Amino acid sequence: MIKLEHFERIDFKQLIDWIDSPKFMLQWGGRTFSYPLTEQQLENYIRSDTLIYRVVLEENEEVIGHINLTIDRINNSGRLGKVLVGERNLKGHGIGQLMVQKVLNIAFGQLKLHRVSLGVFDFNLPAIACYEKAGFVKEGLLREARKVDNEFWNLWEMSILEKEWLYKRN
Repeated sequence: MIKLEHFERIDFKQLIDWIDSPKFMLQWGGRTFSYPLTEQQLENYIRSDTLIYRVVLEENEEVIGHINLTIDRINNSGRLGKVLVGERNLKGHGIGQLMVQKVLNIAFGQLKLHRVSLGVFDFNLPAIACYEKAGFVKEGLLREARKVDNEFWNLWEMSILEKEWLYKRN
């Protein structure tokens, strides 16, 4: 149904088009980027050590999303981030779940990591459900962790361990 391919310069414009507001920028990218997203910011991003993927529909080769995995070799762990189903008509159809599963296959199956974590805002209920379905567990709530305009957002920290991923697969 989907495949992950390395994110490249040819993908910049589409990603920039998907990030259409300062609030959505923060929700998607945290403090990594500033709005509006630019090609220069993405140049710096692809030069990082992060594994960055575009998400492609196998049936027609259409790029429909984005996801990344940052590796911490010292602690043998990874951090899932920048998860985005960019094509609105595909949201709510399990694409996010497939994306997360594919990245976990890379993290645990190929890279042999011990743990993968992520952060998600508490109001993003579809994302939280997606991550829980993939086997992530809530570790703690960072209360009022991000200031956005005149309000503060809470952030859930979630993770999955290799042994939990293996159990879920079998």
